[in-house]
Amino acid sequence: MTFARQAVRALAPDPALAGAGLTLVTLGLLMIQGATLHSATGITGATLRQAVYLAAGLLAFLSLRRMDYRLLQRWALWLYLGAAGALAFVLALGTAAHGARRWIDIGPVTIQPSEFAKVATVTAIAAFAARREPSRRTVAAALALLGPPAALVLAEPDLGSTLTLAVIWIVLMAVWGVSWRILGGMALLALAILPILFVAVPEYQRERIAVFVDPARDPLGSGFTSRQVEVALGGGGLTGRGFGGPSALDGLAPRTADFAFAQLAEQVGLVGSLAVLGLFGIIAWRGISVAGAASDVFGRLLATGLTAVIVGQAALHIAVNLRLFPATGIPLPFVSQGGSALVTVFAALGMIESVAAHRPVIDRTPWRGD
Repeated sequence: MTFARQAVRALAPDPALAGAGLTLVTLGLLMIQGATLHSATGITGATLRQAVYLAAGLLAFLSLRRMDYRLLQRWALWLYLGAAGALAFVLALGTAAHGARRWIDIGPVTIQPSEFAKVATVTAIAAFAARREPSRRTVAAALALLGPPAALVLAEPDLGSTLTLAVIWIVLMAVWGVSWRILGGMALLALAILPILFVAVPEYQRERIAVFVDPARDPLGSGFTSRQVEVALGGGGLTGRGFGGPSALDGLAPRTADFAFAQLAEQVGLVGSLAVLGLFGIIAWRGISVAGAASDVFGRLLATGLTAVIVGQAALHIAVNLRLFPATGIPLPFVSQGGSALVTVFAALGMIESVAAHRPVIDRTPWRGD
């Protein structure tokens, strides 16, 4: 038993953190299999593809877990520039679909650079802040680091990822020690320019906002998806309908991605949905614990920012599915169908585990007098 425990901790110094992620991805595979099974038998193509992405994600997790996270501080600028370059490439030569240009097709593989840009931006801001004290000048510089990736992602357009980047930045600034007076002033400035940003929002996103404000709007058109999501959430009951069979979301293309929580809630019911929330709660708790015990400022900021990437996306996805926020097209970490998102969250998990592996060792051996 001791050997098994040591082996687990060698792979994941914080087993609860890794265990929560693995449990969520298992639920995601079951959700995708059930949603795409229909009348076929055996593993579906969608499930098989997600399993391949899972293998790539686990490889990224193990590689980054074994690496000393402090090396990332040296590579932060190159990671940041690479992510920004990929985002610019998407706008110029990326694949367009559903009114957005967010993807790069490389043979049978589709890559979404905005997912990797979140991790690269966290790493760059953490590396910058770790060497400096917070002040008006350094906060402005940190905001300048956020600007290019956020602007490029918004131009795709990808409102959900842009909001995630903004939340990550705020969390990092708060942990860095920026005064709430400065953050409050910047929040007021952001609210003041919201009407200007609304003008730049594409027409389909405006329609999503209109449906959010008026749920009865166009029930057979733009409001159809939101109504079916409500039916799916309520149709699961206490314990769910199980993985398979008819669904209120049948025929909706993004049901295993943008509406993965609603699809899973229909399958596992209220009990399963609360379990999913609990698993993300564990990730938040353990991520914050790892950050609090980090051996240096960079580790603390890195673990905090990456935890915000995972939990912030989950919160936004679930809020959209529960009609607490307009639809933004954000995936549910570990659960939603999609390769880039899955590999990215496992990479983030591996980096957090690396911070955990390099925590200072506390000697708990009882003192014995001579």
